[in-house]
Amino acid sequence: MGLRKLAKRVLGVQRQPTYYLPWLTRPHLQCALVLSNVESRFKVGYNRGSFPVSVVQYDADGAVAGRHEVTLPDAVEAVELPLPPAPGGCGFVTVKGERINSDLYVTLSDGLAYTATHGRGEFIERYALPGWMALAAVGALLALAGRAIPAFVRHQYAYVGPDSRSHLLVMNLSNVTNRVRVVASRNGRVLGARLLRLPPMGSMLLDVGTLGAAAAGAATEVWRIRLEGAAWFNLYVVGAGARNLEGPLSLMHVK
Repeated sequence: MGLRKLAKRVLGVQRQPTYYLPWLTRPHLQCALVLSNVESRFKVGYNRGSFPVSVVQYDADGAVAGRHEVTLPDAVEAVELPLPPAPGGCGFVTVKGERINSDLYVTLSDGLAYTATHGRGEFIERYALPGWMALAAVGALLALAGRAIPAFVRHQYAYVGPDSRSHLLVMNLSNVTNRVRVVASRNGRVLGARLLRLPPMGSMLLDVGTLGAAAAGAATEVWRIRLEGAAWFNLYVVGAGARNLEGPLSLMHVK
């Protein structure tokens, strides 16, 4: 932790507190945010009046695909905000509002079934120019060997099988190009790896099944996934189902 703090100072990293949620669109699905501020109801001095909310939607390439201004009329009423499709079909949104810290959800619905998950109150990393140049240079060299700077490491389990499979929505929560190395293993044996190159504020939907081959005759397997990246990132698990993103989906945040 001490080394990480020193690296942050050297690289000129600033962390901007941010609440964010993923988004995902498909032709047969509607993606919407459900915004409320129930928490403020229980805090004296914070439970009256309306609550303006600003939402910024980033597409898969990290470009701003839309800005939305919403007003919550009071501390208990929820507002639904449909998100339009944007380039890449996935990404994340940031939500900013005074006294709003929780009770924000993203939903996917095909008109009959739906799934929902909540967002994360974390941060966005902002690198000054020297830090941006250093990460770009070192990251490019390591990429030649299929490696990434392991400044941040996350572990996750995923399902791989004909009737159930996992995709990972990986989000680059920084203003620098972030190379994230993804390694899949089963029973301690490495099955395969891939190096993702995510543009600033960009995202990618990764089919875990493309990282390796399932055992012959296996139904559904559980693989261990290790992700390591140079700058701050996070991920959500998308359950793609038997129809591989063409049927009902599940969406789950991870810790």
